[in-house]
Amino acid sequence: MIVQQLKQHFGAFGFYLAGGILLVGATFLGYKFGYYLADSQLKEIATLKHSLENLNAENNELTRKLNVLGVELEVQRLANQQAQKNIEQGMERESELKRQLGFYQKVMAPELKQEGFVIDAFNVEQTLSDNVYRFDLVLMQQDKIKNVVKGNVDVTLTGSQEGRPKEIRLFDLMLEPSEQLTFSFKYFQVLKGQFTLPQNFRAEKVVVRAEVFQFRKKRGDLEHTFDWYAEASSDTPIESE
Repeated sequence: MIVQQLKQHFGAFGFYLAGGILLVGATFLGYKFGYYLADSQLKEIATLKHSLENLNAENNELTRKLNVLGVELEVQRLANQQAQKNIEQGMERESELKRQLGFYQKVMAPELKQEGFVIDAFNVEQTLSDNVYRFDLVLMQQDKIKNVVKGNVDVTLTGSQEGRPKEIRLFDLMLEPSEQLTFSFKYFQVLKGQFTLPQNFRAEKVVVRAEVFQFRKKRGDLEHTFDWYAEASSDTPIESE
């Protein structure tokens, strides 16, 4: 109805001309609107791309800083580890120097210690052979006037075997026993030897007894007990009770 009325009002030519103009206008507006949308999308894509590039750059920078921090932390960790190792080695050297100083003070400066004959240390060191050990027995005298002392020592290992208490003379375990463990010195002497522990024997104490003579006269008997402690190195003596 409306179309017929418009045709009658404007005429067929005017009606189709107006329709064509409207169609062309709608087409132009649609094109402009599409172009506007495309341009807006391109601008938005460009903005997002720029933002992404900025984020990638920031991420790369943070990754670089994180790697630098990781290297610094690793260097610091290694430095701390080396410093701790140096401290431990320094403490070990200090302990060894104190032990050596104490030993030579006993020999060369007896006035700093108690006077008399001393059973100073009994060192035990493991060997590569099963149950075979070597020992060092350190004897010294601390008198201000040094005279030669002589005598012999008897060493007893106390412990347990198969759950029962047991005592064994070191002399009976030695690989190359002499007639007896004897000494003769003016300042100090170290008696050495090797011995084999019986199977299933667990040593706990080392009892050293010495019979001391001077000028062919018996000076006295001395006994000292050490804790059993065998190490791979004999630098450190067994701690005495």
